[in-house]
Amino acid sequence: MMHYRKAENVEQELSKNDLPFQNCMPKTHKDFLWMHIKGGTKLSNVIGYAQSALDKGEYRSLVWSGSGGGVVKTISCAEVLKRSHPLYQLTRMGYTSVEEHWKPQMDGLEEIIVNRQIPTLHILMSLDELPDGIEGVQNPNTTSDFWQHDEPPASRPAAAALRTNKRQPFGRNRPRQQQQQQQQPRHGQDSQNTPVPETAASEHT
Repeated sequence: MMHYRKAENVEQELSKNDLPFQNCMPKTHKDFLWMHIKGGTKLSNVIGYAQSALDKGEYRSLVWSGSGGGVVKTISCAEVLKRSHPLYQLTRMGYTSVEEHWKPQMDGLEEIIVNRQIPTLHILMSLDELPDGIEGVQNPNTTSDFWQHDEPPASRPAAAALRTNKRQPFGRNRPRQQQQQQQQPRHGQDSQNTPVPETAASEHT
């Protein structure tokens, strides 16, 4: 690829019919707000717009969609909006096709087009209850384990105990007082059992 330069990326354009929420919308909702999040999107602007649309009654439901660098921001938008509105939530993963165009820098070479599949996140949020029988629906004022796994409360004290129960140092890192105690003979040990140097034994013979 040394004779090519990167040109534009052409991302597949999705429509509302391409979203993975068929038969997931409440039947009373004629339309929903669709918010596209990218890596450079300013969160305060899109969150403020969504909050205003819900407060005015323009929409009863909305969908956050983000791909590539916008996935993390998509999650943040949904979490912030849940703090101000009691929303039912449904999260789905998908993929979006992107064409990478590479222009040749030498004569005789042709343009290269690379097709890639990038992960995409879609989050449906509704003020009204979603239809029954849909798997993965998160009720208002609850946390989701879709992207966060919390430890159960019962295991937290045990984990804390393991963190505080550190292993004692050994070798040269062992405290000097402990080394001296191990070098001293035990109480009641018979001094006759101690080995006699060879020089002292030769004097008695």
